[in-house]
This record gives sequence, C-alpha cells and structure tokens, in this order.
Amino acid sequence: MKHFTLFTFLYLVAGVCLTAIALGHPDITPNHKITLLINAGLLYLVTVLSTFRFWRQRLIHRQERLRDKPAWDRNFFMILLSLIIGFTLFTAIPDLVNHNWAIEVIARVSVAPLLILTSTEQLLIRSQNRQ
Repeated sequence: MKHFTLFTFLYLVAGVCLTAIALGHPDITPNHKITLLINAGLLYLVTVLSTFRFWRQRLIHRQERLRDKPAWDRNFFMILLSLIIGFTLFTAIPDLVNHNWAIEVIARVSVAPLLILTSTEQLLIRSQNRQ
C-alpha cells in the first residue's frame, strides 16, 4: 500500500526544482546539467521509495535496535544527523549567496536537499517513536 507523507511531497518538489533548473537554462554546461539531473533522479527515486511501507518500517526497526544500546550511542546518531543538516546548511547557503546563485554553485550544492530531507525525516520518525 502506498503511503504519502510530507517528505514524499518535499522530495518530489526538490526533484522538480532541480529538473526545472537543469532544463530551463539553455546556457548551462553539460556537466552541470548532468549533475543536476542525477541529483533530481535520486530525489525522484527516494520519492517513490518513501511511498512504500518498508521505507518507514526500516527506520522504525533501526530505532528499535538502537533502543537496546546505551544512551550515548542513541544520542550519537541524533547528533550526527543534526550535524549533517547543520553542516550542509551552513556550507550551501553562504556558497549560494556569495556566488549570486550561479548555476555552477547550484549544481555543486544540488545534493544538499537530499541530505537534509533524509536526515530530517529520520530525526522526525525517531522523535515520533520515542513518545
């Protein structure tokens, strides 16, 4: 059974935006276009996978395995995901702003939405299962 979440929609929107950027600029170099389309394709793949039940069940199962481990081990995973989100945001946004949203920089940081959304989804599922 298909299960649509907010993250399914966000993955889809990010993929559409990257595709629109890649196909909407005629002066973009082929390397940058390929990079954008590959990252958009990865987002589309995660969109499809996130609609299946096993996607969420796997995250819940990982949470249950961590429940048996010491508290510092559980917290380490949450801290690691938070650091991934923070590091990605604090490197991508200034890079984009400093280079005036150039296509080269957009292609370079186009993997950021995938990292941020998957990490945020895992944190959200973990926090919902703790309650």
